[in-house]
Amino acid sequence: MKEYAQNLAFTDEEKALIICKNIVKAVEKTHEVGARSKLLSQKAQEAIQTGDKQTMWITLQDYIHKYQKIFTMANGVRLVRVNADYYENVTKEDIVKQLDIVIGLIYLNEAKHCVAKETVKACFKKLLRQSGVFSDREIELLLL
Repeated sequence: MKEYAQNLAFTDEEKALIICKNIVKAVEKTHEVGARSKLLSQKAQEAIQTGDKQTMWITLQDYIHKYQKIFTMANGVRLVRVNADYYENVTKEDIVKQLDIVIGLIYLNEAKHCVAKETVKACFKKLLRQSGVFSDREIELLLL
């Protein structure tokens, strides 16, 4: 394990997963940003498909290193340094969750900078409402 190993920490992991999975759906429905987002997150998808803990961990570290600015700007996400003991005890499922969130944050970042921003925003809002997890106030804050 490399010295710069880090982990994503969330204030509410379940809500983060719902947000990230729904932004992926919203962006893909607009097609214009989906192709670029899919390309940028391809390595994470491939790592998840391997099911290999070490491959997924290394890929997670690569994304954290490459997109650190995106992650630190996201609400509820912070980077935490971890040691070898953490790696030994973290499960493959936990790493998959982290990679799913990384993918969602990449899609979110791309959506924020696209010409179809309002279309993505409307679709995302609808999906969050349908999830039944967020209040209208929370949804409005997420869409700022």
